[in-house]
Amino acid sequence: MTSRAVIRQVEPGNTANCAHCGAPIKFAARAQHRQVIANVYHDGTWLRVEHFHADCYQSADEPYGPPAERV
Repeated sequence: MTSRAVIRQVEPGNTANCAHCGAPIKFAARAQHRQVIANVYHDGTWLRVEHFHADCYQSADEPYGPPAERV
């Protein structure tokens, strides 16, 4: 397995902090914020999940490649 990322809407009750800026990723009903969630693997072994604000993921130069759209 390799590390990969997906972009999706922020869900109500989300408690994640952004791996790039450290700020909480907050749900806002009218704003419909998006986040990037990355499964991080090393040598084929899953290590962790990282969450990013969509803008922060771009600012970090997409460390796990271009995010796929959730279907």
